[in-house]
Amino acid sequence: MATFLDDILREIFFRLSIRPLGRFRCIRKSWKSLLTKPPLIKAYIERSIKLDKFDLLKYDLDNFSRVRICYSPENQLSDLDISFIEDGEKFKLIDSYNGIVCLSTLDCKNPHHSKIFLWNPSTSENIALSQPSFHVFNFVGFGFDATSGHPDDFKVVNVNLYFEQCQNYTSLVDVYSFRRNCWKQLGNIFPPSLTQRIGNQVIFENFICWCSYFRRNHGTVTSLILFDVVNDVFREIALPDMMPPEEKHIGLLDGCLSLTTHNSLTRQCEVWILKEFSIRESWTKLYSFGLFTRSIGRYWPVGFADSGRVFFVKSTHVGSLLESSKYLVLYSLQHEKFEAFEVKVDSYRSTRLVTCVESLISLSSAIGVEH
Repeated sequence: MATFLDDILREIFFRLSIRPLGRFRCIRKSWKSLLTKPPLIKAYIERSIKLDKFDLLKYDLDNFSRVRICYSPENQLSDLDISFIEDGEKFKLIDSYNGIVCLSTLDCKNPHHSKIFLWNPSTSENIALSQPSFHVFNFVGFGFDATSGHPDDFKVVNVNLYFEQCQNYTSLVDVYSFRRNCWKQLGNIFPPSLTQRIGNQVIFENFICWCSYFRRNHGTVTSLILFDVVNDVFREIALPDMMPPEEKHIGLLDGCLSLTTHNSLTRQCEVWILKEFSIRESWTKLYSFGLFTRSIGRYWPVGFADSGRVFFVKSTHVGSLLESSKYLVLYSLQHEKFEAFEVKVDSYRSTRLVTCVESLISLSSAIGVEH
């Protein structure tokens, strides 16, 4: 009889939104037990991926960081409570997986005060991670071990780069396991190439993926940098020569790694996807569109709202040195025009768009528990 009632409760819980489920945890111990079991958590995440995905938009304005929910297709923005971050403190939105978001702050005056947070926007629950072996730098990665079978097997990698000479650096890397609630030092394992700029990241399978961009011997070099969260190693993968050399924005599109870039020769925006992971020759140009042909401005890709709409930061040049205010804009590939969406931002480098889902994962109850 109890099993039959539990099955009915699971079906009811499965169809409710996060907020009432959070209250139900406090009513009965048996209900809390059901709501914290991995099978229901996994099933709820799978449901949310199909029905309740939403975009988190992080940007800086007037030197102040903020993050908001962007609902499609209405393009409405709603504020979120991020009071756990100190007033006026700037932060980076690293990424999101299974409804959990990773944020990091950087205190340039006192790096040891910098912090890394995990946050569930659906429940407003958040935790600050313990301090790593080395202070939190501006290069933090967030990943997930899909091989473990646990929906909360998150990993955070903290990379410190110490430049000794113009062409040499030493790296100090440590990785955090959410399930073990501890940091592990990995040492000087970052790929031995001078990386001047690393953009946003994406999580693909067991890898944290970045697209690096740097200049070498009067040319521009771009490559993929991957961190394997299972084996705790970095890999560097060169991109095909047929790709434009300009800086690229990495993302996920239709389940594949994607790169969006401006081609300065054709003055078009190109979207490439990697059809077979780790096979360099499988990079394919999905499409290109002439966004830049009739504008004196520059558009920097930020991410896909969905498969048919792309966010850009628009920067209009005035003269040769000055720029006007920058705006986040939304471009429809189907209609080949901009939609009614304009948000003022400080810079495209501080602007981040990630997709999130509603999640039952509890940060406070799961941390440090091998279950």
